[in-house]
Amino acid sequence: MSDNKFFGKIMQNPVYHAITGIFGVVLLFFLVLYLAVPSYRFDESEPFHGEFVFNPYQEVGSELFTNPIYIDFRSNSVENHGINSYEYGFTIVGTRFLCLGYDEVRKMDYPFLQSIHYKQYNLDKLNKTARLVAPAHPSRGFKKGEFANLDHYRVVEALSENDNSLYYWDIALSNGHRANIIASGEKAGFTTACLSENKPEDIYKSLETGNSYGVSFRGKLKEVPVLEYVTLRNDTISVSVSDKAKEIRFIGQNAVTKKAVENSNHAFYFFKKDESYIRTEIEFENGNILYLNPIVRHQYQYFFDTDHAFVMKGRTYLMWAVYVIVVICYFVFMILRVKESRSDKRG
Repeated sequence: MSDNKFFGKIMQNPVYHAITGIFGVVLLFFLVLYLAVPSYRFDESEPFHGEFVFNPYQEVGSELFTNPIYIDFRSNSVENHGINSYEYGFTIVGTRFLCLGYDEVRKMDYPFLQSIHYKQYNLDKLNKTARLVAPAHPSRGFKKGEFANLDHYRVVEALSENDNSLYYWDIALSNGHRANIIASGEKAGFTTACLSENKPEDIYKSLETGNSYGVSFRGKLKEVPVLEYVTLRNDTISVSVSDKAKEIRFIGQNAVTKKAVENSNHAFYFFKKDESYIRTEIEFENGNILYLNPIVRHQYQYFFDTDHAFVMKGRTYLMWAVYVIVVICYFVFMILRVKESRSDKRG
């Protein structure tokens, strides 16, 4: 009986009402925040396939190969190219996106646990205010299963300071998501080489199309050998660089190395009909490495990206209805408790 009186006094205390009221407001804020995110349907992923092949380097002129534009999209020097960038994300689980060519900074995020629905929604919202959006250091903030389904992005930050997400890049490619590499952090020895004119729109198109490549370098960037050509003739991929490479690796589905050529400045690979994509890594004796964008198979003569993520309106509305009912029940319960405590106090 004494325990009931003790807890009764606590519930009648104005401080208790204030704390529970503040808690209710905070809870309502986060419920509304998380409630605004729709549910997505992710179509079952499948590898690239088809009789046509897309080579992002096919139309690049020799003069652009010879004089690549090196850009660190995380450096202040990126503004020298007419490009602005920022990293989006405030969540404690480490999910971040690198936004290039943005009109405004998105300030809303979901600070606690995030499912793939929240990550896809953030990506879709960012795409409305930025020219390009890249999942940033994905090994830190994305699960491997999520990366097999996440959609609506064209570039991925596969290399950055203290992070190597090349395997995540291969997860995306192996599941039919055409993503081109961004390497960033010149102080740590990473940068992106764009084979384009030094104009913002040309640079964006270079990243979108894939006529760019990632660079991991040791020493001076100007001493890194450059890519000379990447051609595709009768399903044979030919690659050449300006200096002899320690190893040229052709990597395919599920990050499997299909072929390696040692001590040469050129190599070729026959792209088999049942293979989905081939990307190339070129490593030199001093540790410099070039990471080329993938050559992929596709079904139609004109290559376009299929959509794998869709908002499920019916499920979203049902989820919203459940949340609204829960919130209403909570506040009704709190109101009844307050009335009950006031009644007990008067009695």
